[in-house]
Amino acid sequence: MFVKIIINKVYSFDVKLFCMVLLVTGSSGFVGSHLTNSLISKKYSVLGLAHQKTKKSTLKTIIKDISKVQSSTFTQDLSCIIHAAAITDLKKCHDSPVESIKTNVFGTLNMLEIARKKDSKFVYVSTSHVYGVPEKIPIKEKHVTNPTSIYASSKLEGEHFCEMYSKLYGMDVSVIRLFSVYGPQSPSYNVISKIILQLLTSNVIRLGDITPKRDFIFISDVVDAIELIMKKTKDFSIFNVGSGKSLSIQDVCNMLKKISKNDAKVLSTKSNFRKNDAQNIVADISKIKKLEWKPKILIKDGLKLTFERTVI
Repeated sequence: MFVKIIINKVYSFDVKLFCMVLLVTGSSGFVGSHLTNSLISKKYSVLGLAHQKTKKSTLKTIIKDISKVQSSTFTQDLSCIIHAAAITDLKKCHDSPVESIKTNVFGTLNMLEIARKKDSKFVYVSTSHVYGVPEKIPIKEKHVTNPTSIYASSKLEGEHFCEMYSKLYGMDVSVIRLFSVYGPQSPSYNVISKIILQLLTSNVIRLGDITPKRDFIFISDVVDAIELIMKKTKDFSIFNVGSGKSLSIQDVCNMLKKISKNDAKVLSTKSNFRKNDAQNIVADISKIKKLEWKPKILIKDGLKLTFERTVI
């Protein structure tokens, strides 16, 4: 009996997560698909929620709008909801602000309400875009938020609801601010995907401003961070997830040109420059490092993996 009590005390959170279902919203998306594959490989019971199911996926997926799905849809107990569903394309958010607010804000609010009714842990996948143009680098989680796009504004509003639900209802909620995530199957509007696709089909790379520096983080490191935070102790927390280093778009182009053995010409077109774009973004990752996480994939290795696994 004494041994049993100690085991339950030490492993209670893991046992709960293993015994019940983990729900991943946006399971057909870039982050969501990589995350669900990893969780399944670790023998977790995983359920997906997405607007469409990927053709090759064997994951049990509910096809529903996150702003309309109801708690009664889920007959299972949900130990944790990892909310990765969102419209993340900045241009699409800019062109369709109402649709973006509906999905990114009201969809998040609806999933929080489901988590409240289901007594679920809640992990919200947010973005470094909420910081806007940083006043200081590296950027700490306490840095002032000043979004400069519809996308960033919608994600920050989702964060506000996360904090409010945690405070008002005593829910276990965590926010993860992802920096520039890249890797195999990343969206075509991702700058690294844009570069790779052009290298595979042309000898010219057409981009906007190539001087800004970004903090690039490989998808497997992001998945590791989400899984770790999913199992953390109960409180409301915000975590930066990045590499802690920055690299210019020009540098990324040069590295990928070398990897692809394509000495393509890089054309920077002013008409494609983003308004109010930050010149340098670097994450302060000291907080999440205290949870014994650190990025494992070097940029040169991550770019090589991404290039080799890109299918035209």
